[in-house]
Amino acid sequence: MSELLAITGGTVIDVRTGTREPNATVLVDSERIVAVGRAVEVPEAATRVDATGMWLLPGLMDMHGHITGEHNAHKERIHHLHLAYGVTTVRDTGGNLTLLRLLREKTETGSHIGPRVFFSGPLLDGATPVWPPMSIMVDTVKRAREAVQFLAGQGVDFIKTYNWVPETSLKTILDTAHGLGLRVTGHVPRTITMTRAIKLGMDCLEHIRITGRELLPPDEAEELDPLPVARRETLLWERFELESEPMQRLIGLIADSRVFFDPTLLVDSALFFDGYAMATESPANADVPADVREVLAQIERAPIFDHSGVSLELARDGFRKRQRLVGMLHQAGARLLAGTDCFGLGKQLPGLGLQNELALLAEAGLSPLAALQAATVTAADALGQSDSLGTLEPGKIADIVVLEADPLADIQNARRVRSVVKAGRVYDAATLREQGRSN
Repeated sequence: MSELLAITGGTVIDVRTGTREPNATVLVDSERIVAVGRAVEVPEAATRVDATGMWLLPGLMDMHGHITGEHNAHKERIHHLHLAYGVTTVRDTGGNLTLLRLLREKTETGSHIGPRVFFSGPLLDGATPVWPPMSIMVDTVKRAREAVQFLAGQGVDFIKTYNWVPETSLKTILDTAHGLGLRVTGHVPRTITMTRAIKLGMDCLEHIRITGRELLPPDEAEELDPLPVARRETLLWERFELESEPMQRLIGLIADSRVFFDPTLLVDSALFFDGYAMATESPANADVPADVREVLAQIERAPIFDHSGVSLELARDGFRKRQRLVGMLHQAGARLLAGTDCFGLGKQLPGLGLQNELALLAEAGLSPLAALQAATVTAADALGQSDSLGTLEPGKIADIVVLEADPLADIQNARRVRSVVKAGRVYDAATLREQGRSN
């Protein structure tokens, strides 16, 4: 027996072109969209949702999340907040394989409310992994090949690499994963350049992590590249010049290669502008149970984020440069994604973090449409899910966000979520947030 749902009277936004179709109907049968437009006939048996005066978007995707790990039980209790902010899909780029498989099973069967999850499981790193519980050591070619084969057998959706993968292992990871039909994303290893990573065949690059050896003399690069991330990025970006010929060549390569690029501006913004402690004072935390707030507030950041010994203003200047780089990449035609790298309080709350990433992309120079594309149609391409996700078209999974204002007029309107449909099931955003307070 079919389950018909008709969302009527809203303005449907085509995120490929930016065109709006007012007074349209989206007809859903079970989990799939079957018709979109003004001439759609609504069967008498269909459940109707009146979206008059609303705007309809495809479900948003956070393309860099970490939804398991320390205090996992507390994190899972607010997993549904993704939906409250229109996020129907999360790509988890490094976490506990078993917990992720169980979480996906629970969300797919309906016993847990939350976004669908695509995951890599543990990340692959070299001989000095930063987070051993989340990583597999691939310091040899043999271990690299066997790690990819193991993860493929466990049903991961893609492979994630980290900072210290040797070049020989990275090449083996790429060859093995591609042979098994898996894409590879990750950090640019500190021992090679972004140019080299792209030419080896990386499918997606996470964060704006240009190594010193890409643009600086070898002695400076050798000194700076191994530093903890906050100090390293500050000192590197003090030296990097956006208008330099080498940087312009790199921008051109990123755009021309069609590699996906996930800048995760939010995590840098939280680090250099807000500070993780400030997140505990955010009014948005009212949507989180008190005991969960307390636990998340106590999580200590890893020492790699230590930026002692460098000027905070210099660090912020570096962030502004990276944000301008994102705008330059967009102008060059690079395939940008929207990811947060966050799961915490305040601006980093599930779902709300993605909305803040969209705002940072707009600040970088992307139009509201381009920012939305990074979380919808381009995100679906990066996941290899263009046949199912990313647009409101017949045949696609019915992931739909109903907004109270036009997001193409102002990206801030994308957070004004009235309701969200995930795989044909309707959720009221205010009810989801209220459930979060008492969960």
